[in-house]
Amino acid sequence: MNKVIVLEGNSSERKRALKKIRNSLTDGYNTTIFDNKDSYDHVSNSITEMSCFGEDNLFIVRELPRIEAPTDAQARTKVIGRFKKIFKDIPYGNVLVFDNIGLSANSFLKEVKKFGEVHQFKQKVNKPDGKKAAISYFDHKKMVISEEVAQLLVDSLNLDGDEIDIDKFNLLMHKFYHYVYNKKEVTTKDVHSVCLASKDFVTWTLYKVLDKISASEGKDITPAVVLINDYLNNVKHFQHEAVMLIRGMSWRYGLLLLAKQGVNSGMAQKEIVNQISNISKLESKGRAFMMKLSQKMDKDQPKQEYSTGMINSVMSSYYGTAPLTCYSYDQLLLIYYTLVKTVLKVRTGCTDSEIRIAISIVIAVVCGVISKKNTVDGILEHNKMGYGIRGN
Repeated sequence: MNKVIVLEGNSSERKRALKKIRNSLTDGYNTTIFDNKDSYDHVSNSITEMSCFGEDNLFIVRELPRIEAPTDAQARTKVIGRFKKIFKDIPYGNVLVFDNIGLSANSFLKEVKKFGEVHQFKQKVNKPDGKKAAISYFDHKKMVISEEVAQLLVDSLNLDGDEIDIDKFNLLMHKFYHYVYNKKEVTTKDVHSVCLASKDFVTWTLYKVLDKISASEGKDITPAVVLINDYLNNVKHFQHEAVMLIRGMSWRYGLLLLAKQGVNSGMAQKEIVNQISNISKLESKGRAFMMKLSQKMDKDQPKQEYSTGMINSVMSSYYGTAPLTCYSYDQLLLIYYTLVKTVLKVRTGCTDSEIRIAISIVIAVVCGVISKKNTVDGILEHNKMGYGIRGN
């Protein structure tokens, strides 16, 4: 029988492993669970104590116990070191399981293997595998889900990365299935409804929707407007969230504009990335006329406004289309101009209805429905933005 077992990784695999451990013990075994409320001395005494009645004892450590040390990091090192020394003293019938404590030091795991086993299960999978798993999950439930919808569902777990967390994926599948229960087909609207509380999901989904509309022949902006309105209908501070949404769009379309300038100048992608990544993020200090802008620092280094990965992502294709190819240079200039003008308009005082109209105008400009600067000025400078729209 193994005396010590380390389990690391996704919860599904760990639960299966723990069930197997329990099945290997005698009927009527005792289970004790320890966390950071327990002292190390109490835990070590319990684990190394001989059973008077010969029954098996399962000890599960879910958090490292307390021990006196100057800092948390030193306490962790001290506890782990102490544990290594007592493995040999664990009596037959007692099993110690470290359940997802984040133990990865080779010296510790090497010592564990002298007395038991180490199981390190995958915690992340790549998005293509996640998409296949989502399709398979709903296929098993006798429900239809397209590849596009499955991809959107997977993307909601990690908007700009290549991998997803398995535990988050399993929880999302469970939550999503109960939301769409009894439906025959899973739709994009279902994904939006479930994930609408996530600001990041709404923002990055919106960008993909806008890119798609802008690059297409048909200019139906309804999906983008509905997505934004549904989100804003459920926020606590409407005007603040609306401004943050517009500022986020300024950041993204500012990046596209800078990248387009580089392409039009004949620069290679690597040159464009190097140039844009050198732009520092700024922060403001002071108020009113005393306000000053300075570089935002990260560990004594200027913080980048745009990461290398983000710059590459707008210049490379996703789902077959590179965002940069969806817009002309003149269109990006107008988009950025409109976003800046809209922020100024909203901050000078607007009703909620006027803010919604302003955002609809931004969407129309982004998608190419409005393509003239004088049209933007005519609408946004009008006292009541609901009037004065005369063509594009």
